[in-house]
Amino acid sequence: MREVTGEYLAPIQAKSVVDRVVSRLTSAIMSGELKPGMKIPTESDLGKSFGVGRNTVREAVRTLVAYGILEVRRADGTYVCDGFSPKILNPMLYGIILQKESAHHELVDLRKLLDNGILQQLFYTKLRQETWDRLGAIQDDLEEYLSLGENDIAVIAKKDIAFHQELAAATGNVAVITLYDSIVKITEDFLYKTIETILQHDAVAYFSESHRNIMEKLSGNRLDELYERVEWSYQYWYMTFKEEDSLNGAPQ
Repeated sequence: MREVTGEYLAPIQAKSVVDRVVSRLTSAIMSGELKPGMKIPTESDLGKSFGVGRNTVREAVRTLVAYGILEVRRADGTYVCDGFSPKILNPMLYGIILQKESAHHELVDLRKLLDNGILQQLFYTKLRQETWDRLGAIQDDLEEYLSLGENDIAVIAKKDIAFHQELAAATGNVAVITLYDSIVKITEDFLYKTIETILQHDAVAYFSESHRNIMEKLSGNRLDELYERVEWSYQYWYMTFKEEDSLNGAPQ
């Protein structure tokens, strides 16, 4: 049998520590010792190399499979995933939810930071005309829907999300796109509440103004003005926070 070698296969000092095995394998992937699509040694071989029990290795592999870093191919072996998976992000994002009651505040703040980062990149790299055309078509569709006096929150949310996902997609960065999609999914229920707040304040024009303003500043030459537009676009999110906190008796 071919000898299994590699720096990451040096013995692990502590026994039965799953997170040490997880760390060793992920470090090997990041350093390039283990490359995407590469088959890793068997659980038995890893256990012998690390100096840990086979069950420990098995639990570490299961953890990395759950995170979308490794994949098990039946009757073939375990491989490093060849591509980015949302599974990598979900444990982190849902972990935030479990940590504290005000998690929705922090997740919306994270979404705003991502919006700023996405728009900053697009501001400097500039959008292709086909992206401008798609953004314009998405916005025209939203405005046409609203002009009919329609106020189905789910429909408005879907059209709003499509606009922002188009901006994320324009970065061409799979990690950014996947993270943004995950954040959008987790905060979707709060988006519904925010849209309800907007409708209650008879501020339907906000839907048009927030998107159009972002497009205008994105095509301009003042990044600070673009950031201001993003901040302005979140005003009803934070208004909804205050109203919910007041109802729930949370400190202001």
